[in-house]
Amino acid sequence: MDKRKIGELLLILGASLFVAGAIGLILGYLSQEQILATSTLALIFV
Repeated sequence: MDKRKIGELLLILGASLFVAGAIGLILGYLSQEQILATSTLALIFV
């Protein structure tokens, strides 16, 4: 697998974690502690 492809997949994973965390916060599914963990993971992948 090409390194560019791996980087692209990691970027997509980070972006989807960010969007999922934002949707979870807006809809009230996630607490503040869970949002912090989700955003930290998203930043690691992005």
